[in-house]
Amino acid sequence: MAFIPWSFEPNNTLMQKEGTVTNSAGGVHLLKMIAISRLVFDGLIPHLQSSWLTNGVGMAQLALQYGADDFGGTLIGEEVVSCTGSRSTELTGQKIIDAIHQIGYHAEERDNFYNTVCMY
Repeated sequence: MAFIPWSFEPNNTLMQKEGTVTNSAGGVHLLKMIAISRLVFDGLIPHLQSSWLTNGVGMAQLALQYGADDFGGTLIGEEVVSCTGSRSTELTGQKIIDAIHQIGYHAEERDNFYNTVCMY
C-alpha cells in the first residue's frame, strides 16, 4: 500500500474560473506534506510516492530526500492530470532511472506489490 500526496492543480477547474483558487499550493507545501506524511503514516502505510506526474521531476527528486520512497512510474493513457495542461504525462523508464541517479540514489523497479523486479 502507498500514499500518494497530490497537490491541487487549479488549471481548467471551476474553482479557477470562479476565482476561488488561482495558484497551486507550491513546492514548500508539498515537501512539508511528504515529511509529515512519513511521520504520521509510520507503521501504517509503508510507501510514500513522490509523484513526478503531478509535481514535476525536480520536485519528485526533492520529495525522495524529504521522505518519499517511490518516485512514481511510467504511465500509459493518463487523462486526469493532462486535462490541466500543466505537465507532460510521459516519462520513459530510463529518464526516471537517470533522475533518481542524479540525486545519488539507486533506482529499483518494483511490481504493484512493491516486490523488487530489477535494481539499476
